[in-house]
Amino acid sequence: MLLSVVLNGQELPLYVDNSVNKYFPPVIDQYGGSCAQASSIGYVFTYEMNRYLDRDASIPANRFSYRFIWNLVNDGRDQGGFADDGLFVAMRSGVMTEDDFYTPTTTAFTWPSGFEKYHNALRYRVDRIVVIDRDVDEYKAYLAGSDGKPGGILSFSGNCYGWNMINDYDGPSGTGYKSLVTSLPNTGSHAMTIVGYDDLVCFTDAFGVKHEGAFIVINSWGEWVHDRGRFYYPYDFFRDITVFESILSERATTAEVRYQEPRILYRLTIEYTSRNDLAYSIGATDKVSSGVPDNYYLQTGMSYKGGDHYMRGTYDKDPLEFALDLTDHIPHSDPDYCRYFLKIIRSAKGKKKGTGELKALSVIDYRGPEPVEYKYRGPLPATLVDGENVFSIGLVPRFSVSCAQVRVVQDKPVYLKTASGKKTRVVLKKEGRRIKLEYSAAK
Repeated sequence: MLLSVVLNGQELPLYVDNSVNKYFPPVIDQYGGSCAQASSIGYVFTYEMNRYLDRDASIPANRFSYRFIWNLVNDGRDQGGFADDGLFVAMRSGVMTEDDFYTPTTTAFTWPSGFEKYHNALRYRVDRIVVIDRDVDEYKAYLAGSDGKPGGILSFSGNCYGWNMINDYDGPSGTGYKSLVTSLPNTGSHAMTIVGYDDLVCFTDAFGVKHEGAFIVINSWGEWVHDRGRFYYPYDFFRDITVFESILSERATTAEVRYQEPRILYRLTIEYTSRNDLAYSIGATDKVSSGVPDNYYLQTGMSYKGGDHYMRGTYDKDPLEFALDLTDHIPHSDPDYCRYFLKIIRSAKGKKKGTGELKALSVIDYRGPEPVEYKYRGPLPATLVDGENVFSIGLVPRFSVSCAQVRVVQDKPVYLKTASGKKTRVVLKKEGRRIKLEYSAAK
């Protein structure tokens, strides 16, 4: 019995169904127009991250919230988008797990609050968005995997209103599904997910044309549609869409993912009435005398996002606590920063201009054996004004002294005389490659 075929030098099985392995989550019943994020985040990102970490998607802590990403890209409205939109945000801001942001049955375009939730989300990132042009053989090769390892899955889009689908297919197959699309519609753009293929599927359409082989597609309309949410999508629809007077996307999208532990995080709390007014840039310097960072890095994942809503959503006026990550911008030299900067840019982006304030700010450095938190020592809360609102955090208080030339001996106290005539005791201690300065208040 034939069990595999050779395609471009690669031996492929006759059928593959990646939706039945442990990396794939339960079928999604999407909210509103969130199909692109249900596909790219709820299915693709969840699957690829679990495949990467060898984790089981039946556990909520190992599933990723498409609603978290959708509420960052939908401008605070029930509207659709593209798979790339969510994957780009996932690249920069990570993705929250369902454990940290459970997908509710209703929406208020919520942004969840809590530093640790965002800290955890920042561990799970898209590393690279992968695009495969519409090519049946390329799709199959990616789905099949290699070297005995399971393959990936793909997000694509096509029309979905008015398609002809049978739910009693009893023809040949290796995967056993009963739902099969026999002709495509020409309206209703919708994102779906290819989870496998079956070369054995075969049917003859209304024009007497025989079609052999089909992809296994999973929808985001719940398990009670199609065959447990799945159906066959014939290869020929991807090969010559003009025959069926329909439109399919010119490419399928997936992602390579990465897991990383954040090394330097900003922890901030903001109360504001129209969150899409705000953009956030962060930076740092290791130059003691510098009053600006070496570079500012715009945090695109949350900047100018979310529509004319409170920080937490439509009805929740409470402040939002969240995190911003400097990790990707730390040079390989791993500098000892002496000052951190946050720039909040306020501008009117929606139909109304919001008002609000920064209520709390700190930076947490996770690079040592224990996390160290540096708190902003300026006046808070601080009203956010038009333009740039800049806040900086110095690691040690600055003070001016004048003293005679002395020879500094490590671990021995040195007494300095301040400009006002008072004395302060200073000790330098070496800790690894760092020099720690301990001082007493001037007397």
